[in-house]
Amino acid sequence: MVSMLHPGVYVQEIPSGSRSIEGAPTSTAIFVGETERGPIGPTRVRGKSEYQRLFGGFLRIRGGTAVPLLMPHAIAGFFENGGGEAYVLRAMNDFATALTSSRPAVNGLAISASSPGVWGDNVGVTLARATNGDPNRFRIVVAYTAPTLSGAGIAELVEDWDRLSIDATDENYVIDVLRRSSFVRGAVSTPLSTFAPGDLDDSSVAPTDAALLASGVALTGGSGGDLDLTTGTNPSVADLLTQRLAGISDAALLVAAPDRALPTHPTAFTDNQYVTHGNAFINYVLTRPLQDLFFIGDLPRLTNALSPSDAALNHALGANGATQTTASNFNAIYWPHIEVGDPVGAGNDPSVVIPPCGHVAGLYARTDARRGVWKSPAGVDATLGGVRALDFQVLDTHQDNLNPNGINAIRRIPSSGLTVWGARTRQPNSEWRYVPVRRTAIMLRKSIYDGIQWAVFEPNDADLWASLRATVKAFMETQFRNGAFFGATSNEAYFVKCDAETTTEIDRAAGIVNVLVGFAPLRPAEFVVIKLSQKVGQVS
Repeated sequence: MVSMLHPGVYVQEIPSGSRSIEGAPTSTAIFVGETERGPIGPTRVRGKSEYQRLFGGFLRIRGGTAVPLLMPHAIAGFFENGGGEAYVLRAMNDFATALTSSRPAVNGLAISASSPGVWGDNVGVTLARATNGDPNRFRIVVAYTAPTLSGAGIAELVEDWDRLSIDATDENYVIDVLRRSSFVRGAVSTPLSTFAPGDLDDSSVAPTDAALLASGVALTGGSGGDLDLTTGTNPSVADLLTQRLAGISDAALLVAAPDRALPTHPTAFTDNQYVTHGNAFINYVLTRPLQDLFFIGDLPRLTNALSPSDAALNHALGANGATQTTASNFNAIYWPHIEVGDPVGAGNDPSVVIPPCGHVAGLYARTDARRGVWKSPAGVDATLGGVRALDFQVLDTHQDNLNPNGINAIRRIPSSGLTVWGARTRQPNSEWRYVPVRRTAIMLRKSIYDGIQWAVFEPNDADLWASLRATVKAFMETQFRNGAFFGATSNEAYFVKCDAETTTEIDRAAGIVNVLVGFAPLRPAEFVVIKLSQKVGQVS
């Protein structure tokens, strides 16, 4: 308050009572699965090239041999179909005890792999003189032997950090520079001292690549990441999700990449393990405090799914499939599996059959960006890019069994291509049977929750109630004008109530203020019925 000591005009600003609420993100996904390498905490990526830089390629080491991964295919499908950004959670059955590969310290400088796991034992590091000949600077060259299906891989130089310094004030301070590396990190075990020529692995000013590879010192001592992610041992899938995802609040989709569903994997999931694995994700979504995630899942693949018989359909619906999955309106299931290109496969044009979850998550993101979260991610414009073929050709008679069970089919639609042809949750007999209705409610809940945090500890009186009403109404009106609700007018589309009726004296004494918000959801036109009749000609 300005002190009014002299006659004149005083201008004061007063709050309007309405504050803005930003819409919560709806298409940021969390991918959980095994990777070649990478951080063990959830890490944001904005493209498949960034994923490959941080987490590696399409293979990982298991028991000393290379096995294919699903995660890179799921990530590629997500971004190819419209995804913008995602979190990647590297799944390691032994993530709590995994060790990082390293080499002995040289004059106080210790170098280790950038993340835990046995993959780090395939990293080699060469300490060499700086290329400018400066005796006070040095060079670190990193080599890596990537896993291959054909056998022993070939070591390649992957990074070259030149003109490094042990001076912590220098712009090329070795510890700071190596934080940008995808393969190694540096640490100081004792105060760094100047490197003498004998301390270096190669003391030449300009050694050849062959010399750098030959003189490199392999990192050793890595452990973890070479076992399969199981459903029953500790830490289990549930432990992994609970411990690692609690701090992620800006994601809306959860995608599992159960790699042992791949038919080429030597230790493929049994069907019951596959379903149990998926149920762990569903249960996590249901027990998450704010319930702000929607899980995109799939069903096991039958190895003879390409058979002309309906064995695959019966399998998907049977005791090892949909009937064993947790029925929830916070998840949707898509079937059948899809065939995509395989960059590391054998032959002239290799392909692999994978679950569709990553591609469908990208479709969700594309639909949200073009139309909004209230639009069903299905229909003639819901085509899946990067898909060569379907593992099973779903017909109308097949979908007659899929739809009532809350399984969304992927079909080949004339003039459209491979298309998602279903938008139901796993509770098709509830009021939350449609994916866009549930996801709209999640978006509204999360947006309002984040947008009215300012009200905590404010005086619980009529002024606060009026301010809350104005704030929430302004947000709901914006969504209504964007086409999120059913109804011709605001009164038909939504309501916001916060007054003495919603917040009683008992509530006020307990420090509670209640805001009641309702909306009329847009439900998809799932069944379009055309009625035809003849008009008999009449004599005038």
